[in-house]
Amino acid sequence: LGSPRYKDYANDILESGRHLLALINDILDLSKVESGNEELREEEIEVAALTGSLLTLMKHHAAKGEISLGAELADSLPILIADKRKLKQILVNLLSNAIKFTRPGGKVILKAWCNRKSGFVFQIVDTGIGMSVEDIPHALAKFRQIDSDLNRKYAGTGLGLPLAKAMTELHGGSLKIDSELGKGTTVTVR
Repeated sequence: LGSPRYKDYANDILESGRHLLALINDILDLSKVESGNEELREEEIEVAALTGSLLTLMKHHAAKGEISLGAELADSLPILIADKRKLKQILVNLLSNAIKFTRPGGKVILKAWCNRKSGFVFQIVDTGIGMSVEDIPHALAKFRQIDSDLNRKYAGTGLGLPLAKAMTELHGGSLKIDSELGKGTTVTVR
């Protein structure tokens, strides 16, 4: 390549391109959902297998931030009928946020259970920086981010939570955020 700096430049260009592609994809996905043009492609999903693949996908990101990542699944979960790609995107967005806003040494847990009363429930629980109750609507607004030291440290588009919420609602579900500043956040997807 010539100068060693060229490799750094190429990596910067690659990362910038990936970030831009992710932003464009999020905007397109959100636009489709909001315009009513997005359709569900439902299929049978084995939740334990999906959870395993999500942890594998996110483990490098968590390890890089020195964060413990794990799962707590109820025994013998039934098959879930949902759009697998969209469900995976919902959970990846939520796990990414949890990891992003958790300091080194913290924990992120993906929980899942199902019963007659609640239906299928996924929870992402972190020991991160949390947010005030007043900030939760801002976090759910498109292109908005809560002002903190950590969100300045890690780039974001402000679309992860709104997209996760929109895709959850497309499935007929709900997304709820419980958080306390300095204590962590729990996001519940039903």
